[in-house]
Amino acid sequence: MSISSDDHVKERIREAIDIVDLVSQYIPLRRSGRNYVGRCPWHDDSKPSLQVNPVRQTFKCWVCDIGGDVFSFVMKIENVGFREALEILADKTGITLPKKHKAVINERNPGNRQQTAENEEYATAASPETEITRKQLFQAADWIAKNYHEALLYLDEAEIARKYLTERGIDDNAVKKFQLGYAPMEHEWLVKKVKRKSERLQILEIIGNLKKKSEDFFRGRLIFPIRDENGRTVAFGGRLIPNSPLSHDSWHKDRKYLNSSETTLFSKHKVLYGLDLARHKIKETRRALIMEGYTDCIVAHQFGFSDAVAVLGTALGPAHIRLLSRLAADKIILMLDGDKAGQMKAESDQVLKDFIAEGADMAVLTLPEGLDPCEFLEQHGTEALELLLKTETVDALEHIFRAKTRGVDLKNDIIGSSKALDAILEIVAFAPIKGTTPDNPVRFRIEKTIQNLSVRFLMPEAEIRRRLKEKQRKTETEIKRTGNQEENVAENTESTENTNELWNDKTLLPDALERDMLELWITDPTAIYEFWERVPPERCRSPLTRIIYEKCNKLIEQNRPATFSRLIVSFDDPKIKSFLVELDESGREKFFDGNDNDSEQPAYHDELEELGKTLRDETEEPQLDKELRAKLIQEIIDGFNRRDSERTKIADIGTLRDNNLTKTERVNKLLQMQEMLRKQQEEKRKKFE
Repeated sequence: MSISSDDHVKERIREAIDIVDLVSQYIPLRRSGRNYVGRCPWHDDSKPSLQVNPVRQTFKCWVCDIGGDVFSFVMKIENVGFREALEILADKTGITLPKKHKAVINERNPGNRQQTAENEEYATAASPETEITRKQLFQAADWIAKNYHEALLYLDEAEIARKYLTERGIDDNAVKKFQLGYAPMEHEWLVKKVKRKSERLQILEIIGNLKKKSEDFFRGRLIFPIRDENGRTVAFGGRLIPNSPLSHDSWHKDRKYLNSSETTLFSKHKVLYGLDLARHKIKETRRALIMEGYTDCIVAHQFGFSDAVAVLGTALGPAHIRLLSRLAADKIILMLDGDKAGQMKAESDQVLKDFIAEGADMAVLTLPEGLDPCEFLEQHGTEALELLLKTETVDALEHIFRAKTRGVDLKNDIIGSSKALDAILEIVAFAPIKGTTPDNPVRFRIEKTIQNLSVRFLMPEAEIRRRLKEKQRKTETEIKRTGNQEENVAENTESTENTNELWNDKTLLPDALERDMLELWITDPTAIYEFWERVPPERCRSPLTRIIYEKCNKLIEQNRPATFSRLIVSFDDPKIKSFLVELDESGREKFFDGNDNDSEQPAYHDELEELGKTLRDETEEPQLDKELRAKLIQEIIDGFNRRDSERTKIADIGTLRDNNLTKTERVNKLLQMQEMLRKQQEEKRKKFE
């Protein structure tokens, strides 16, 4: 059986990520013996209780009972599902995901026609990219950005670009911080830089910098490198410079800005300009300021608003909102120009629906006097903008009300009021409140909105709720009709939906006997071979034990011994991952008295020695004494036999109480039970001799 692409890519990503380095990006760690420890971010941790095992590549907080591998950690710390965690780690490693790994579609957002582009971010690789890795593309994009930046700093030709930046109030520190650049006018400037080598030219074409006849797509323009949240260049924006040679060309004159086209590295619907520089400040302030342009974002950073980011020639969409929420932006402020165009964007139903659908706390600030953020800061300064943010920022729901009731007499215009209310409720209906608890922040916000609407429209709350439910039903129907429901791409039997009942009902979890067996398998991956015939999966009581058993069997069928690292990466469910870490820790403590000698390898039965040699090359299991191993296996098998015997005995007693048995049948059943008891006593006697 071949290895599935899912497991293969997950293993590659897990091997490429060092969990100590990963966790250290979020939590300060210090060495403690063989492990690392840090303060757990999920509870009020006065003493470091989060343990990170660099050998097993796992983490565990025993207070929270949370643990797992790199995927589990990203899911928990970034508050995302497995698929998004996979994408985040794939981006960090530069590993390309298979086509079927699509971003999850928000089932509350049927109106977004841009989802196709988002979902195909990793599936848009054209045939030329199949032999070129994402890592090479990232390296090439960074190289291009570096050359553009040096051209801006040192070329005489770039003086017009440097002068323009000075006029816009962008200083030298900002130029370096954002690595601004200049693309020389020479048609083949980049081509000559790569010495016309075909593979390098191919990479430049894939990234989007070379167009027909090997011409630099951005030539003669001021360059804004676009970086992902990890600081890797993924695309470029080029601005036409006023009074430059190209400013008199009709084609360029009509295109003030040029952005890279969608590529394997870049989707404008999923990237925010300046996020790599803003992410730490966003986590500190719990706020993100959204602006419309590169210059607005750069100048905002100069004035101390380093939690500012910018959209890339598109409206703020659901993927942007999820990205900011993942970075702990509790409040997202959409800061728009004070002109008519800015007001129209602020009142866009689709943008408002996206925010409502994502359950985000959004506010809108429309700047006065028709100014954009850059102009406002240069004319009025930092304190003035801070004052506006405190006093003029309007909550999204309040903004919706103002936009939809502008010019409507709510007391006397019955028809106009009714239409305005319907327009508001059509947006509010996208709120993801179905199945939420009363204390959920989104639900609480909607409840307050209903009360507010009741007062303002002079209408009973019951009528507002009736209309809202009608809109919600219409929204759900539209979701089903358009097919924009959340995809369940995980195909494993261990999906969260299938295992939730296990964690809620403790009687369904492995008992002490089955835990012993699982701990032994994790400690010595070859031990499972001893159980195949004598303790098949159907003899296990717990569904969770059977799930893990079947996963081990599946790995072995693929000629891949079920080592701990393979087993944990083969599951997507974070609760199963955490349980496996728990088994690993308790098994090592139980079988080795806490003496974790990671440098040695397990001993095996003679008939498994050949397999053992293979495993020694790819695992770092502690040594399990050969005699102890055999004794443990036998004790566990005996335990299953005793448990089955006890179950049989109870069933037989129930049968004897059945009045439908004849006298002969009753005597025969008693004789069978006596013989079984005699054999058990004989086995016990031999065991102690």
